[in-house]
Amino acid sequence: MGKLFFYSDQIVESPGNRRLDHILLEGADLQNTKIGYIPSTEDEEKTHFNVKAQYYRNYGIQDCVFFDLYSEFDSSNIDKLLQCDIIHLSAGNPIEFQKAIKHRKMEQVLCDYFHQGGIIVGVSGGAVQLGNSIKLFQLFSGDSSEVLEGLQLVDFDFLPHYNRWDEDFKRDVESYAEKAGTTVYAGNDGDGMIVENGKIEMIGDIVVINGQ
Repeated sequence: MGKLFFYSDQIVESPGNRRLDHILLEGADLQNTKIGYIPSTEDEEKTHFNVKAQYYRNYGIQDCVFFDLYSEFDSSNIDKLLQCDIIHLSAGNPIEFQKAIKHRKMEQVLCDYFHQGGIIVGVSGGAVQLGNSIKLFQLFSGDSSEVLEGLQLVDFDFLPHYNRWDEDFKRDVESYAEKAGTTVYAGNDGDGMIVENGKIEMIGDIVVINGQ
């Protein structure tokens, strides 16, 4: 088994994010660390990629690989992705991200990477992919045209940006957890979680909504 990092957001100004970053990179040979970046949406100009590459350069990491699921997708690059020390699933619309992962048949690739000891970082909508399902966001958007499951690397759902949601949606989340018999871990911006060998380490004020 590998290690999972759930970030609600990922900005250098946040003490919680810096703590997550420290644990993520502790003991790493930063000059030789390679990160595989998977965008949640089309990023032809590499705008979002360049922002995140700079984020990691601030820690001394120079080697970030862009692995596209959209117009630049090339299955021959999968081997390069799997050689990365960390795979980064970017922030963005979790529904569209999951559809892209499914369309490119990347679910098993990512699961195998994790089960073989890989480290996966998920930020916001990217972190949602690591959990049981994307149903919370289908509930929010009203997009229920198909059932979208997550990678199911953990047995819970992750809800980022808990501080931004209104009270009505938070009640919907509680109802969803109860009806689905699942647990939702909700993080405010600046908060996050680490999962390794089935153990959860919470960074910041994580709200646990237990419907079981």
